[in-house]
Parts: sequence; structure tokens; C-alpha cells
Amino acid sequence: MVPKLPKWGIDPVPPKHRILGGFDYFILWSSLGVGLLVFSAGSFLSDAPFYHAILAIIIGSIAGSVLLSMAGKIGSDHAVPSLIGIRPAFGLYGSYFAAILNVIQLIGWTTFEILILSKAAQQLTNIHVTFVWNIIFGVIITLFGIFGPLFLVKQWLSKFAIWIVYGSTIIILITLLSQNLPNAISVVGKDMSFFVALDIVIAMPISWMPLVSDYNRFAKKSKGAFVGTLVGFSITNILFYLGGLLLGFGDISSIIISIQAILFGFILLVMLVDEVDNAFADIYSAAISSQSIFHNLNQRHLIIGFSIASTILAIFISIEGYEQFLLLIGALFIPLFGVLLTDYFVLKRCRYQNDMMYGNNLIKIGYPAIVSWFMGSVLYYLLSQLSPIYISQLPTIGSTIPSLIVSSLSYLLITNLHFKFKVVKNKI
Repeated sequence: MVPKLPKWGIDPVPPKHRILGGFDYFILWSSLGVGLLVFSAGSFLSDAPFYHAILAIIIGSIAGSVLLSMAGKIGSDHAVPSLIGIRPAFGLYGSYFAAILNVIQLIGWTTFEILILSKAAQQLTNIHVTFVWNIIFGVIITLFGIFGPLFLVKQWLSKFAIWIVYGSTIIILITLLSQNLPNAISVVGKDMSFFVALDIVIAMPISWMPLVSDYNRFAKKSKGAFVGTLVGFSITNILFYLGGLLLGFGDISSIIISIQAILFGFILLVMLVDEVDNAFADIYSAAISSQSIFHNLNQRHLIIGFSIASTILAIFISIEGYEQFLLLIGALFIPLFGVLLTDYFVLKRCRYQNDMMYGNNLIKIGYPAIVSWFMGSVLYYLLSQLSPIYISQLPTIGSTIPSLIVSSLSYLLITNLHFKFKVVKNKI
């Protein structure tokens, strides 16, 4: 019997509940890599030369999925959620700040998911009552959140949903390749460089990094979770960015109409499969992130509250700001995880202890990590299209690679200087 809701909150998952294997994670992250929002993100790449866009899709999907899997390894190694796993580097209060940012972005993601679902339902039924559809899908997402991640994987994805996802994806891509490939190849992109395209692709797996350990903490073994996450997310991210590139337009209503023409009336079921589990994951992790600050809050009440908030926001928010939203997520979280992965894999050699996350050795503020995170975020912002001084015609190396390098190296440098300062101070 799968438990409806985990009762341990942000505490390490008890061994008897670490029941997910490598194939389970392949299924989970394949599904979470799927969605019309990914099609929409892929369509932005039509401003780049076709072969540059293809290269960015492959490299960005694999590189981003490697980073995602590495972040998830902290959770599967120690059975802890994401925002607990950053405490050894960022400290308790640093993790609180990251948790607040994470909750905000997750409410944003859920709002976009509800918008997509409502538009699809209206397109299929010709019943154009946005408010009603928002409520319907808000309720469905809430129910998934209440049942929890073990139910999602064991009862929904592995037995039913993932096979519809793969079947519909194959049909869509075969149709798009046969109809749109020659035109896509012939279009000469002029407004987007390879590295900007890479930023847009890698932002999708990066956006899941603050969530990944919330699910990978249920792993039987870290190796299985790592491989399943890497392979599953890489495949679907590549396929759906490719599909969006072949479609060639970013308007979500046009994307829905095009896919509906390919799949006929099957589109609503495909939408439910592709989008509801993504929205569930966002809402569930928003609740976990909130509990990392306010431990006594009821997880079920948080899930219901965040679902209501996203449902209301979906009435007022436009899907048009989606590309800027992706880049903003990159600016906030790519440097954060550049610092975290450096701390875990380089400095600590994968040796976090429980008392570094919960106990007496838990630091209050990780100044080196926070300063390095800030430096990387500022650099990402200045080099991206978010910047007011950004000029698209100038050569660029993008934002992702420089911000990762700067946040990682500055963390190593500041940590080393901080350590030397403490040694000198103790001697005095």
C-alpha cells in the first residue's frame, strides 16, 4: 500500500520508504521532461541557425541533465529534500532565502501549467470559460499533491501515464519531421547565437534542480537514481525542444492547435498526462520548501493553499512572459547549484553529515556560498537578455557557462581565504 502523504516532512526518509529504483526514476524524469511548455521553449530557438539550435538542444539537455542528476545525488545519498541539502554550504538562513525564491518560482511554474491546461481544454471543447477550467485543473493538481510522489510514480506514471506520453510524442515528432523539417532547415536564424540558445535549453533541467532531491530521496540506491534521472530527462528534453524547434512559433495557442491537428481529440488526455504531473511536482516541492523554514506547517494545507494561489494567478498572468521567466530562473539557480555542487563533490567529497543539515554543526549563514551565489547571479543577469545593456548583435558566450565557472571558482577561493583567516585568527 502506497502512503498518501509522507509523514516525515523534511526529515530523512526512513529506509522502508526508499523504494524507487533506477527504472522508476527513468519513468519519473522522462515524464517531468515532457510538456507543452517545453515545446514553447523549443520554439524560441527558431531565431538561431537550425544546426546551432540542434547542437544547443543536444549539449544543453545532456549537460543540464548531468547537473540535475548530480544535485539529485545529494538527496539520494542522504535521503533529504533539496533545500535541506544546501544547508552545509549556505547555512540555515541562506537555505531559508533559497527556499523563499524556490516557492515563488514553483508557484509561477504551476500558474503556467494551469494556463496551458485551460487553453487546451478550451481549444478541445469550445467552452471558453477560463475561470472554470482553472478551478477544474487546480483541483486535479491538488489531489495529485495530496497523494504524494510515491503514488505518482508507482500508480500513475509507471502503470499508465508514461506510455501515453511516449506514444503521443512519437506520433507528434514523426509528423513534424515529415512536414516541417525542410522548412526548418532552410530558415536562417539571425537573432540568436548558439550560446543564448544553450542558455534557454539548459534552463529547463536547471529549473528542476531545486526540486530534484525532494523525489530522489526515495531512492533505493543513489547510482540507480542518478542514471535514471540523467537518461530519462535528457531524452524527453531533447525530443520536446526538437519538436518546439520544428513547430517554429512560440504562441502557445498555435502550438495547441497544431498538436491537436496531429493527435485529433486525443489532445486533452495527452495534456493531462504531460502537464498535471509537472504541476503536481511543483506544488509538492513548494510545500516541502516551505516546511524547511516553518517545520510545523501542515503539508496538506500548504499544497491546497499553493494550488489555490496558482489557480487565481492563472486568471491574471499572461503566458507571454515565459521566455524571460526561464532566463530569470537560470540567473537565480544556476550559480546556486554551481556553489552547491562544488561544495559537495569537490570540498566535502560527498561526505555531508546529518548534523551539518539538522544538528549542532549546522552553520547559521554560509557567507562564502552566499557571496559566490550573488556574484554568479549578477554575472548571469548582465550577460543575458534580461540585462538592459544586452545587445543581441554582439558576440556572446551566453550566461550559463560563465556564471557556473565564476560561482564555483569564487566559492573555492573565498572558502580557502576564509579558512586561512580562521587559522591565523586562532593562532593569534
